[in-house]
Amino acid sequence: MLFVLGCGIAAGLSYSVMNGRLSDAYAMVSTLKQEVSRKESELLGYTKYTSYLTIGKQSLAEQMKLLTATMVREEGVTQVIERSLLGLSSTGTVAIWYSAEYSFGFDLQPDSYDVRPTASGIEIRVKKPALVTTPAITQLRYQILSGGLFTDEQAAVLRLYEEAAKKAKEQGEAMAADPAVAALCEKRLIAFLHDFLAKQPGVKIVPQISVVYP
Repeated sequence: MLFVLGCGIAAGLSYSVMNGRLSDAYAMVSTLKQEVSRKESELLGYTKYTSYLTIGKQSLAEQMKLLTATMVREEGVTQVIERSLLGLSSTGTVAIWYSAEYSFGFDLQPDSYDVRPTASGIEIRVKKPALVTTPAITQLRYQILSGGLFTDEQAAVLRLYEEAAKKAKEQGEAMAADPAVAALCEKRLIAFLHDFLAKQPGVKIVPQISVVYP
């Protein structure tokens, strides 16, 4: 009788120990699953940005006008006027000054550029920035530096005023090739895309973004 009772107690203890070990094992498995799930979610967050590149590209195209880089410069033109009458020569000099606002940006039409993931981050392949609109001319002013007997300085000033927009456009097109202008445009483009991706659900990190000219 005592032997049977002892065996029963031993069996009960063994079952209890085994049941406890199984519970611990199940708890450990559950913890591991949670940790794996957390790691997977974390890793997904580090690459989640790739899911939003297409939407990001569309957003860039929609905000193209807002992504222009603006520069304001003071410009000036001096002109010497010469006129002869009855063998007599006369010269005059006039000068004009004005403020010119130049706007530069990228062509962000959907078919004109691409946004793609790379081994080192994100790459924006786009044509170099260009002057996107005719420069705005403001604060026109002039001075007649010297007058001639037969010269018409006022008419010369009016001609210079009329030519100011054309000259500013030529100046802006030349400025577009300046590395400083390109760097300013790149900075605005990269900042916008970075902020857009960083705000998307599930994105934990946005890698380095670079602009590449084909």
